Amino acid sequence: MNYSVLDYLSMIGDPGRTGAYVRALRKMVTPESVVLDLGAGFGFFAVLAARLGARRAYAVERNDAIGLCPALARANGVEDRVTCFQGDARRVVLPERANILVEDIRGALPLQAGRIRLLRHARERLLTPDARLVATRERLWAAPARHPAPVQRDLATVGDDTFGVDLRPLRPHVVDGARRLRANADDLLLPGALLGTLDLTDIHEPNFDGTAHWSPDAPLTADGFVVWFDADLAEGEAFSAHPGSGQSVHGSLYLPLREPLAVPPGAQLALRFRGIEVGEDYLWSWECEIGTGSGSVLARTPRQSTLGALGVTRDRLSARSDQHRPALGPEGRRWRDAISLIDGQRSAGEIAQLLRRADAPSDGEDVGEWLRKVLDLIESGEVRQL
Repeated sequence: MNYSVLDYLSMIGDPGRTGAYVRALRKMVTPESVVLDLGAGFGFFAVLAARLGARRAYAVERNDAIGLCPALARANGVEDRVTCFQGDARRVVLPERANILVEDIRGALPLQAGRIRLLRHARERLLTPDARLVATRERLWAAPARHPAPVQRDLATVGDDTFGVDLRPLRPHVVDGARRLRANADDLLLPGALLGTLDLTDIHEPNFDGTAHWSPDAPLTADGFVVWFDADLAEGEAFSAHPGSGQSVHGSLYLPLREPLAVPPGAQLALRFRGIEVGEDYLWSWECEIGTGSGSVLARTPRQSTLGALGVTRDRLSARSDQHRPALGPEGRRWRDAISLIDGQRSAGEIAQLLRRADAPSDGEDVGEWLRKVLDLIESGEVRQL
């Protein structure tokens, strides 16, 4: 995700989250410390570590905000001890290994795409064997809830007369849409129950599968579930994204149910929540079960997943199957023919002449416009990356 400077400032402005990090660093940093600020934004924690006396601080960030880090270091008088790197941390080579790692690569949940693999890479290539992590352990919590206000607004919109249009066919995609939001404490129907724990000092598996349990004393009707996390930091510091706890910048994840779920008193309510890392994102899925103390199942909800919220058709899904046999269309064939002419021997002008002799695209596309795209690619030198 390409965060802006304002996004990073909103994180720093969260007193619960940032205050806990600052207190932990104050207790950890010594004159012998080498600190790695991973996913550094504009390098706030790296500059802070240097101001606290660290011998060296390295800030690593892919986004352009890292370009502001040198000016920030100069303004704070630590430019001689802060080094900034822009790029993928998996390809960065540090002059030395760090003995403290500070990072907050999270979204609504600690399971941010790529984070677990990045932590594993840092332990293997960027940290000393005895390096300390500022964030050490995180727990995921869930609680049955009524629809928070943003969800109520969306559901009200998908009615039979929305500015004269019937939007009811879209409702299934709304209720399969897990979303990041700031739930209120009043939205929760029961206290939070533990879904699972992440040990950041030794975690290797990016996927998650956890189940939370409740046994309510009174009847309740749940519209969905709110999921949040809390984090243990080094030196006994911690913070929580619990709804209502100062409205953490991280917010929470809301999992709506397709239909309200009535839970009788004394019944056993269980929520199974899973996260599968898929490329640059997570696929979330959830399902509920209501049982008795003797083990009988009274009700079970269908499994829902964020895939349903995307509006992806069966044909689109089948095209991503390992069994799919892709074929080039007209445009693909033209690009194939154009690329085949790029051999290091022909000039751009010669390639253009050969392409002009080709048959016109059957779908009526303007050949001249397409040819300009090809020539722009050639002249820019980007073909060297192909």
